[in-house]
Amino acid sequence: MRKVILALFALATLTGWAKGKTVVWEQPSTEVNTKIDGLSDALLQIVLVEFAEDETRLTMHIASRPTSWVKLSSGTHLIAEGKQYALKRLDGMELDKETYLTAQGHVDVVLHFEPLPMNTKRFDFTEGEDKGAWKLLGVEDAKTRAGQLFPSNWRNTQTGDWDISFYDECAVYDCQFWNYSQKIRKGDKYLIVLENNGKEITVNVGKNKKGLRRITIDGKEGQYSLITSITLPDYPQKDTRAGFKDTGYRTDTVTFVGWLRNMPEELKEDNGEFRVEYTNIFTDKNIISYSKTDSLGRFTIKVPLHNSSEVDCYEEPYIRTFFEPGETYFMLYDFKGGHKLFMGRDCRLQNEMLTYPIPMIYSQRPQKDMDEATLMQLLESLKKDKANAMQRLEQVIDKHPNISDRYIKCIADKFNASVGSALMQIRYWTENRMIPAGYLDYAYQESWQKMAEPYTLYSDAYWFRKDYIRYLTENRYAIPMKGGYCMLYEDVYAPLLRNFRDAGKVQITDGDLSTIEKYAEINHRVHKEQADNEVIHLDLTEEESKWFNKACEILDREDIKKALKDNESLFDTYRAISILDSIGCSQDMRDIIIAGKIYDIFEYNCMPLGDNEMQFIEENIKLPAVRDLLYAEQEKYLALQRGDGAGISSLKSAEDVANMSDGEKILRKITEPYRGKIILMDIWGTWCGPCKEALSHSQEEYRQLKDYDLVYLYLANRSEETAWKNIIQMYNVTGENVVHYNLPKAQQSAIEHFVGVSGYPTYKLIDRNGNVLDVNVDARDLEGLKKLLNQMK
Repeated sequence: MRKVILALFALATLTGWAKGKTVVWEQPSTEVNTKIDGLSDALLQIVLVEFAEDETRLTMHIASRPTSWVKLSSGTHLIAEGKQYALKRLDGMELDKETYLTAQGHVDVVLHFEPLPMNTKRFDFTEGEDKGAWKLLGVEDAKTRAGQLFPSNWRNTQTGDWDISFYDECAVYDCQFWNYSQKIRKGDKYLIVLENNGKEITVNVGKNKKGLRRITIDGKEGQYSLITSITLPDYPQKDTRAGFKDTGYRTDTVTFVGWLRNMPEELKEDNGEFRVEYTNIFTDKNIISYSKTDSLGRFTIKVPLHNSSEVDCYEEPYIRTFFEPGETYFMLYDFKGGHKLFMGRDCRLQNEMLTYPIPMIYSQRPQKDMDEATLMQLLESLKKDKANAMQRLEQVIDKHPNISDRYIKCIADKFNASVGSALMQIRYWTENRMIPAGYLDYAYQESWQKMAEPYTLYSDAYWFRKDYIRYLTENRYAIPMKGGYCMLYEDVYAPLLRNFRDAGKVQITDGDLSTIEKYAEINHRVHKEQADNEVIHLDLTEEESKWFNKACEILDREDIKKALKDNESLFDTYRAISILDSIGCSQDMRDIIIAGKIYDIFEYNCMPLGDNEMQFIEENIKLPAVRDLLYAEQEKYLALQRGDGAGISSLKSAEDVANMSDGEKILRKITEPYRGKIILMDIWGTWCGPCKEALSHSQEEYRQLKDYDLVYLYLANRSEETAWKNIIQMYNVTGENVVHYNLPKAQQSAIEHFVGVSGYPTYKLIDRNGNVLDVNVDARDLEGLKKLLNQMK
């Protein structure tokens, strides 16, 4: 940053700005700066102030999303000692005009004002009093501001790290909040004793010498400079490390401490908590860790991670960064003072990402039903976008030679992942979801082959992998149908039986396997022609009939039939393995994708795995940590099964309606005991992902709706008994006013036909007289549900 400021000052001198005496403030301090986001709002920072006899000049850094605009009003002025100084000219932007920062996402501008007195100590920058007007208040020379210790943030000039802060409320050091046991001031020196959980440390603060102080913290002395910029300036030395910590996917915890200082009251009311979220690459679920903030906006969150990961931190503010397992991070986000900083044992990357955010790769919006030519044009556009982003990264490297190698590699790898994710998502906009070979080759070369490890790192990489494997699987094993795909089982028979033979589980000849492969080929062709021509039946040729009949004889053998039946749940896993074998991948990648498929089996069946599936894990997954994760999931379901629903008083028998067939009468019969109360009916299934996601929040639902005295009636659709009980126990869908039925298929279908079920979950409200109400209701929208219930009162 200092090199940039000196360069700007040199430019000012050469262009004749500095005539006669000039007073310069480099990287001045700002007491109040509420424009520090740079993502959804503009980021404003004064980097240089020059007081000349004929004018006062401000060099300002403005950043925003390239797709957003910024505008500076001609009414902008400075205020010092109660007097206003008007803006005369603006270099780098046009006044009163919406300006899109499409090239870089930022711009450096120079504002020329009427001259302030050369001895000015402090001034305000403002566009005016309108709501949303840009304001930076209490602008002051950093060398002078360093004489004020409270509040202040300090960085070690040797390491470049933010080490300590002094605020009126508390101090911040070693990623912790410290209370003041003692504060003694002697002139410009301070003796401070800090206390945290019974531990005390002594801090000696030396005199301010042109913005620098010698500070001794718990016996360790160093030279410190006042942090006046929004984010941490460039580090003084180069860091040549490039990789991330790799735990082998063994879960560890991150401790994340933060301070949302001076949060506006309206944000406090809307939020009151801070969250960290990322996608679990094994379960495909969002993992959310959160903590309530205290009255000062402070929080501590424990975040479990399988490995180093990209995470999203929000509600307000929103920050995307990286966490490494076992580390402790402290984040300061000061809504008034204008600072966003990371503290920790190794948080250089986090600070560099705040200072130099990842340039986004933009592409033109996809069109509906794109043909191949349009798709290839879009690919070329995406290539240019990536090249431009890489060029922006090179500019950052050139201007900031000390930027860490880890940052450089992280950004480049993120670009590869982002391009891959965008490419695979775009296919959903095509005519038939098919991708040209050249398009797919680019995704393979730029995203698959350049996948960074550990594989938890980039959320975009996860979504790319998921979509890429899915596309290749559908392309090889599925038949496109109206509105989706039909996955064929027969294509996996031969490779699966070949593996079984090699493992000594079945006896089958190469000739028999060739026959089954031919059978699968014929079957695939027939299904495709049926789908293309929208016909029910196609006749086989005489030759095809021979192959077909011979294969059926082989597949009808008891040993073959049993082997396929016992491993039917693994068909999708075997398809994925065949795809991975064809495109090549590391053993870790293979294990992770296989583990994801096994988790899908758990998720769908809601029961422990069988012996064949457990043996498959033992034979195919090499990473100990990944195997342990699956074993832990198996034990969870075994424990549920051992309970067998015991103690769940809300499980009801279907005996009273066993002989009934009228849906309305069945529903009236099972709701009869609850007349006089409003019933919220939830029709769901153990096989339904959205249903189970909603059920996982049941206790929160009951808590928020406790004042309405509801009865919760759950009707399970096509759900195996054990799985049904497991889900109820797992998500604690229980209570005195909770009722569960797992009706026979005929009775369940009759009720669903009566109430008009068209999807799952389906929610219905039943009034106090047992009538199903014709209102739109969704238990996942609790605020909307409360409004309906209030109307019913």
